[in-house]
Amino acid sequence: MNRVRLATVIALVLAPAAVRLDATPQFARKYQRDCSFCHLAPPVLNAVGEDFLARGYRLREALTPVSSHETMPASLWSTVDYERRANSTTNRGFPGRVELISAGPIGSSRAAYFVEWRLVSQQIASGNTLLNRSGRFEDLFVTTPIGRSPIAVTVGQFRAISQVDVSRRLSISEPQVFSASLPGRAAPSSRMTGLRAFSPAGRQPAVRVMWQQQDEERPADGWSAGATVLFPGELTIPFTDAASFENEGTPKGVVLESFRRAGMRSIGGHVFLGDDRELAMAVGAFNVGSRLIVTTAGGVETLGDTTRGRFGLQTEVFLNPVLAVAARLEDRTGTGQRVAGVLSFNVHLPFGPERLRQALRVQVEQRLQVDDHRTLIAFSHVF
Repeated sequence: MNRVRLATVIALVLAPAAVRLDATPQFARKYQRDCSFCHLAPPVLNAVGEDFLARGYRLREALTPVSSHETMPASLWSTVDYERRANSTTNRGFPGRVELISAGPIGSSRAAYFVEWRLVSQQIASGNTLLNRSGRFEDLFVTTPIGRSPIAVTVGQFRAISQVDVSRRLSISEPQVFSASLPGRAAPSSRMTGLRAFSPAGRQPAVRVMWQQQDEERPADGWSAGATVLFPGELTIPFTDAASFENEGTPKGVVLESFRRAGMRSIGGHVFLGDDRELAMAVGAFNVGSRLIVTTAGGVETLGDTTRGRFGLQTEVFLNPVLAVAARLEDRTGTGQRVAGVLSFNVHLPFGPERLRQALRVQVEQRLQVDDHRTLIAFSHVF
């Protein structure tokens, strides 16, 4: 039995077990709340969701859990993807992901954890082949406040910036303004060379120290400022060579970040300082009521003697808690390539009783770019 088949078998074994143990969307089960309580439309958070996250996955004391039964503190997310590229022969469907997600407070302490592990992780690579990175952790970290001070330390594997989390997006693909990489120094292996690269949305082993204004009523609001030291590597339970457990002790650089948040709005920026490479960006997110959010980012990157800009503009429209659409413009799509437009359609359908709360999700994305027209469709089931 090869490694891909092994990972799939493990996922299929876990799925029915998860149903028996009530492993449905974790916090909807625990607090017996509808998805719209914390989301404009999943996975985009509203102001209540931002505060819930800032409290370390805790609601206000007045809103204690009302669940009268035990639930497994995890969710299982399975996705089948379809991709069609107009400029090539790519036209195929494949199992994109099966991932186990768990998060929450650690005991009675103020610390919290988050784990997102992909048992199956595949995507289309060059030559219309599937790149298999099963076994990797998307995230694996613990955040611990220092006493009663406004300082918290995060250790593990996570994204480089915290003002904008591109995991919580309506589109299938990540905004290139955040995910486009600055390459690092060449390493003895091509795998480590890739892990030395930096992007604001990239995940890697890291240590973050963050200061944040404290407000018991609205803990997500106010100024935040911090520094994150990044290390080349990837934490995995390796099933494949493309998700091997490789790490270096020499930092790839440091990210300095500062921003102010007020509800769903934020404005700020970050700077990456590395070995012969830098990136400075300003970021702003603005909402009009609860139906529209505009996120914009732009900056300058330097690699050796080469300097260039990058920008992105995204609009998300929430028609109701189930249906949302988005549009995005981005120029950081590859050297010499033109500006791309991305249109997205997102449907999230929660169903099932409180003890078996789950959801179906359908995403459709169309990329419009000279010589690169793509259609992506993702069908997901979340326990």
